[in-house]
Amino acid sequence: MKRLLLFSFLLPLCVMAFTFFTPQGPAPQVVNNIAVQFLITNGYGNNVYVDNFILGTQYTNDVTISSINNIPKDTNYSFYPGTFKIAPKITVTNIGTTTASGFNVVMNAGAYTSTKTVSSLVSGSGVEVTFDSLTISPNTAVNITTYSNWASDQNKSNDTLRQYTMYLPGTKRNVLIEAFTQWNCAPCASNTPYLDQFQNAHWDTLCVIRYHVWWPGANNDPMYLANTVQNSNRVRYYSVSGVPDGDMDGTYLHIFPYNPPETQFGSPYYTRLNKGTPIGIHVTDSRIPGDTIKTDISVNVISPLASGNYRLRVNAVERIRNYSGGTNGETSFKDIFRRMYPDSNGIAIPTTVGTYNYTIKYKRDASWIDSLIYTVAFIQNDVTKEVMNCDKGRRWSLDKSVAGTTPVNSKPMRRPNAEKDLTNSRVLITGEQVDNITAGFNYEMFEGSFPPASWTVYNPDNGLTFEPFNGANGPLFAGSKSTRVNCYSYGTIGQMDYLRSKVYNNIDLTDSLKFNWAHAVYSGYTERMQVQVSTNGGTTYPFTVFDKSGATLATAPGTTNDFIPSGPGQWGRFAIAMSSVITAIHQFGNEVPASYGLLQSYPNPFNPVTTISYMIPKTSKVTLKVYDVKGQLIATLFDGTQNAGNYITSFNGSNLSSGVYFYRLVADNFSETKKMVLTK
Repeated sequence: MKRLLLFSFLLPLCVMAFTFFTPQGPAPQVVNNIAVQFLITNGYGNNVYVDNFILGTQYTNDVTISSINNIPKDTNYSFYPGTFKIAPKITVTNIGTTTASGFNVVMNAGAYTSTKTVSSLVSGSGVEVTFDSLTISPNTAVNITTYSNWASDQNKSNDTLRQYTMYLPGTKRNVLIEAFTQWNCAPCASNTPYLDQFQNAHWDTLCVIRYHVWWPGANNDPMYLANTVQNSNRVRYYSVSGVPDGDMDGTYLHIFPYNPPETQFGSPYYTRLNKGTPIGIHVTDSRIPGDTIKTDISVNVISPLASGNYRLRVNAVERIRNYSGGTNGETSFKDIFRRMYPDSNGIAIPTTVGTYNYTIKYKRDASWIDSLIYTVAFIQNDVTKEVMNCDKGRRWSLDKSVAGTTPVNSKPMRRPNAEKDLTNSRVLITGEQVDNITAGFNYEMFEGSFPPASWTVYNPDNGLTFEPFNGANGPLFAGSKSTRVNCYSYGTIGQMDYLRSKVYNNIDLTDSLKFNWAHAVYSGYTERMQVQVSTNGGTTYPFTVFDKSGATLATAPGTTNDFIPSGPGQWGRFAIAMSSVITAIHQFGNEVPASYGLLQSYPNPFNPVTTISYMIPKTSKVTLKVYDVKGQLIATLFDGTQNAGNYITSFNGSNLSSGVYFYRLVADNFSETKKMVLTK
C-alpha cells in the first residue's frame, strides 16, 4: 500500500516535470532597485575608511577613465587676465582581471585633440596620463571627452568620460582658518604652536580667527566669557564637538591634529589658494581719535554668483594677548576673536557684478589693546558654508612663533552634550544625479567628486560624517583617495552616519558585492560599521551583510594617533555573493504580472545556491516547497499570503547530496513544478 501511495504521488510530479520542462531559454535571474548603505556608529575612537565599492562581476579585459585630475568640472573662476593653457591629466585604471597593454587614450575638446599611449597596465593598477596643452578662454564652455580605445576591452560602457567646464573671470583668494580652542584644554596647548608656525609661514595669504569655547574644565576662559553669545554661535555654525578644531574656508572642517602643519593645513590650503574665486575683497583699518576703529571694506563681484546666501562677516580680532589662570600651561594667546559686526549673521551682499563698499565703525572695548586690534572680514555662502574670500587689516605678523617638538597624539576634548544643540543645515548631501539604469560591472573608487554621482550622505547631527580623503587608497584598485568618517575627532559618541549608494538595476544574483575598509582601534573607544542592502531602491535596508566593531573591525594595529592606513596591508577586503544576500522571499520591481508563473531556477545545475523566481497576479495564499525524487519534503521556502508581484528567493543545497530535486509553487488554483539539479 505504501509503495502504491508513493507511486501515486510521484507520477503527477514526473508528469508535471516533463510537461513544464520544455526548452524555454534561460530565465532572467536579475533583480532591480538594489542599493547599499554604509552605516558607521561613532565611538570617538579612530577613523574608519571605505574604498573601492564593487557590485557585479569583473570582466577579464576592462580599463576605465577614472578621473580628470586637474580641470574641475562645471563652473570655475580664472585669475588669469585672458586665455591660459592647461596640460590635462587623467587617471586610467585597469579594473579587469588581466594585464592591459598597448592601447591609446584620447582627449577631445572642440577642435583640440590629443592622443597618448599606455604601454602596460596590470590588473588593479592605474596610471596618470598627461595630454598636450589645452587653451582655455574665460566665458567659453569646454566640453571634454576622453576615452580609451583598447580593442580587447569587454566593457565599453566605462571607456568614455565626459565633462563640462566653464571658466569665468575671477581673482586670487586668501584662505581663512577658523580655529576653536580653550585655555583649560591640554591638546590645544600642544597643537596651537603648529598653527602658529603655519600662519607665520603663510601670513600674506592667510587669515586666522581663534574662537574660545566653554569646555573642557571650568567655564572660566576670559576670552570666551568676554563674548559668550558670538563665540557659541560659531561653535554651533560648524557643529564643533571637540577642541582643538580647525576649519578652513568652511570647506575643510574639523582639521585635527595640527601636526605636521604643512600636511594637515598645507594640503587643503594650497588646494584652496589655487582655486579662483568670483569675489575680491580688500580691508583697510584706520583709527579714529578716541576709542573707535574704522574699517573700509571693498567687495568686488567679478562674475555673477551662483545661487546662495552670501554674507559679509566683519570681525574684530586681537593679535596677541597674555593671560594666566588656565590649566593647560598656555599664557600667550593669538588672533583672539572679540566681536562680529553688526552681528553673527553678517551683512547680505549682492550677487550681481559690481564693486560694493562698506564702512564699519566699532568701538574698542576698554580691555582690548588698541595697537593689537585688527579687522578680519570674510564672505561666506551660508547655504554651503564655503568662504569665498577673506582679507585682514593687519599687514604684519608681529612675531615669528616656532612650533615645539612635543608629540601631538591626544584626542580633542569632547564638548558635553554636543548632540543636543547641533544645527541641521546640511543633513542630506546628494551627489550629482545620473540615470540609475545600470548593468554589468558597477564600481565606485571615490576618486572623483564627493558624494559620487547619485550617492547620498545622510548626516543626522550635521557634525562629522563621511568625507573624501586624499592620501589613503584601498588595494582593490589603484588611486589616491577614499572616503572616511573622522571618528578620531568626532566627539558625539553614538551618532550614526550613512553613506548610501545610487540605485542599481539588472543585478545578477551570481554577482558579488565587494569593498575595502580600514580601521585602527583607539583603546577604550569602539567604532562600529554595518553594510546593509536594499532591494526596494533604498526605502528599507533589510539585509545586513557586514557588521563589525572594535577589534573585529580593525585592519591595522591599535594607535592613539590619528589613524591613516599606510599601505595595502592595513586594509581589509570584504566580498559576498548576492545570492547569499537575498535568502528570503523578496518582491522585486513594481510591475503586476498578468498571470501566475514559476521560472526555471538559475543556475541549473547549481552548487550550492540557486535562485527561484515566480509571479503572483493577485493577493493569494502561496506555498513554495522543495522535494527530493522520493517526494519527501526537503524545505518550505514560503507558506503564507502574498500580494500581487514578482518574487525571488534563493535555495541553498549545501547540506544536501548531489541529485535531482523538484520545487513546487501552489497559489489559489494554480500549481507548477520544476526540476533542478544539484552537482557537487
